Amino acid sequence: MKIIRFARLAIIAAIALATAGTIASVGAQESKDAAPTHAANALPSAIPVTTSSKAARADYEQGFLYREDLLFTDRGIEYFRKAVKDDPTFARGHATLAFFTTDPREEVRERTLSTNYLASASPDEQSLIRWMNDVKEGQLVPAIATMNDLLAKYPNDKRFANMSAEWLCSGQQSYDHGEEILQRLLASDPGYYPALNNLAYCYALSGDVQKAPPLMERYVAALPAQPNPQDSYAEILRMSGDFQGSIQHYQMALQIDPTFTTSQLGIASNYALMGDQDRARSEYQKAIAMTKDPATKLEYQMLSAMTYYRANQLDLGRKAYRKLAAQAQIERFAVDEAEIHRDMALFNPDPKAALRDADQAEVILMNGRDLPRSERDAELASILQTRAFLAERANTCVAAEKAAERLNVMALESRDNLIQQSYHSANGAYLLLQKKYVDAISELEDDPRNPLSLTLLAAAQDKAGQSADAQKTLATLAAINDERVETAAAAPPARAALKGGVTATERAGSQ
Repeated sequence: MKIIRFARLAIIAAIALATAGTIASVGAQESKDAAPTHAANALPSAIPVTTSSKAARADYEQGFLYREDLLFTDRGIEYFRKAVKDDPTFARGHATLAFFTTDPREEVRERTLSTNYLASASPDEQSLIRWMNDVKEGQLVPAIATMNDLLAKYPNDKRFANMSAEWLCSGQQSYDHGEEILQRLLASDPGYYPALNNLAYCYALSGDVQKAPPLMERYVAALPAQPNPQDSYAEILRMSGDFQGSIQHYQMALQIDPTFTTSQLGIASNYALMGDQDRARSEYQKAIAMTKDPATKLEYQMLSAMTYYRANQLDLGRKAYRKLAAQAQIERFAVDEAEIHRDMALFNPDPKAALRDADQAEVILMNGRDLPRSERDAELASILQTRAFLAERANTCVAAEKAAERLNVMALESRDNLIQQSYHSANGAYLLLQKKYVDAISELEDDPRNPLSLTLLAAAQDKAGQSADAQKTLATLAAINDERVETAAAAPPARAALKGGVTATERAGSQ
């Protein structure tokens, strides 16, 4: 499993697991091109799959098997595309394709088709389709209600329980609830390995990374012929800071399947985190060459361009990012184009010029066409949160206040956890500028895994006289090892500050 951009509402990566369904018997995996091995028999009490085409059903189920065991390859999504070609009225197939595709235009088109053919699905399947569409459209209140209803009605549907927990952990950062579902699922079926994988990620993402390796050991031992267990183990080790161990497991995944792109990407990101940016770019190029999907390729290119910023080669980084922004504009990837400008803002050494970069990011995003609401809102929340962070750096109280006010409006309209946390972070930046340090601390603590918020939190704690807490916050920030741009911008200075004995306030002021 690979999580590239946590700030997105899990649409591209983080919730890309399985939805409920009856599994067609596809046989055991004997080679890297065979179907995955888990759940090869029909699941009891699963939400039924409604299609008149045997071929559509088979392609649909095959797609889910790949999505569970071989995440982020092109194989699963291609099976979903085949399924809706086999049966153009297959509502659930259209909804699933919309849920997993990385192409925003395809997502909007397929979601519309799923609604058009909704009447052809069974009542509970209609609820599932609405759940998927509500998640994509940012309708969190009805999505949560539907999820709870389906979980209660289908307590033995392992796939739906697994996906629900995945969404709670990676999409909503509701770790306790997600872990509870996964623990209950594994208690009833210790051999359901997608849940084992997800539980390890829940622990790691929540900050309890030390609980994850034993689960990964079980996962690898259970599926020795598949690359994803090795890939997942590698990412967990990277999160814990064991870069060499991580690289070894990524290499083992590639020995099993040389085309397993996310493992090649993982090797590159390890070198980037280790500080070898030349080697990282070389490894990123291999991953870029291995993927055909335009949106995924652009994501990988952005990570490669970030190596210049990591190496403090700011001019080269900006040049590379501007080239990617032009590419994103041609390909009509407005969210990615906006993200590129937000990235440039975070690495711009001139705070006021950085705010202009953030402004440009918002203009691009809001001018984008056919954008899924959830992706647009998630990116807008990230831009506004970044603007508040940059405003604190620029000592511009008005800009921070406006960002917090706009996020407050969004937070009142949405229960999405990313938006809620972005609001608290932006309001914390505003309160910090007003020298209301205790209030700022309270707000910033509500966004405990975002490197930008942790940077501000450490500064607020230091100014409030809580130097020990500030050092603990810096240590938490320094220990984050992931591919987010926020981590690349904030974690290295925190590590340097801890080594050099610099206070959190001095560190924040030097950025």
